This record gives sequence, structure tokens and C-alpha cells, in this order.
Amino acid sequence: RTEETLERNVQNERRASKQSGTRRTRAWACLMKDFLFHPPLVHFPIAFYFLELVLLMFWLGKKDAAYRRFALFVFRLGFLFMIAAAVTGYLDAGGRFPPPTPVRPHFYAALSVFGVYTLRALLWRFVTERQRFYRLTHVLGALVGNALVGFTAYLGGGLVFG
Repeated sequence: RTEETLERNVQNERRASKQSGTRRTRAWACLMKDFLFHPPLVHFPIAFYFLELVLLMFWLGKKDAAYRRFALFVFRLGFLFMIAAAVTGYLDAGGRFPPPTPVRPHFYAALSVFGVYTLRALLWRFVTERQRFYRLTHVLGALVGNALVGFTAYLGGGLVFG
């Protein structure tokens, strides 16, 4: 009898822990379904791209290669975070294409940012320093990219703050 009681108690404890684990998982899912991942992530590419522009301006003025190398490093970080922000933005908007009507201008502006910075990534990769207007091309590309990022951020802020 004692063994049967012990076995029943162990089974009851297992059932209770499974149920509480399920409750915890459900509670976490409930909390996370209302959490948007895009807003906290999107600030990283904005900051990195702006820092890249500042570093390129120093590079243009001082002609020190360290500014160029650090600008490239910061650009790569911005590009990685831009991809993460784009994916989370798409998922936060419901994961549909085309996105819901209020989000469309922000979505298409973000696509244009992605296009510009993808072209800039190709520039960083394939254009050499020996080519004409190398420095100016990078600085102008960063200026155009940051202007597009600012416009996209303005549209995104309109979604959040009305």
C-alpha cells in the first residue's frame, strides 16, 4: 500500500508540474504576443548609420584610414541590425504582404532604405580606393541613406505616436 501511495503521489506531482509549466508557457506567450520587437531593434541601425556618416566626414577631412576602417565596421553592424529590424517589423505588422494599409508607406520607405544600403554594401565590397570619387561616393551614399532613414523613421514615429 505504501508503494502504491508513493507512486500515486509521484504521478500527481508530475501532472502538477506539467500543468504549471503549461500555465507558465501560456502566461509568457500572452505577455509576448503584445510585445513588439521592432521598436527596440530599429534604433540600432539608425545610430550605426549616423555614426558611419560622421566617421566618413572625418575621413573625408582628415584623410586618416582609421576613420574609413571604423566606418566600414559600423556600417556592417548597422546592416546586420537593419536586417533584424526589417524582419521584426514585418512580423510585428502581421507578417502579411502587402502590409496593412497604415503601415504601407513606412514599409515601402524601409524597402528603399534596404535597397540603398544594399547598394552601399556592394560599393564597400567592390569599389577600390584607387577609383575616382571613391571618398565622395561613400559620403554622398551615406548622406542619401541617412536622409531615407530619417524619412522612414518619421513615418514609423507617425505609426506609434499618431
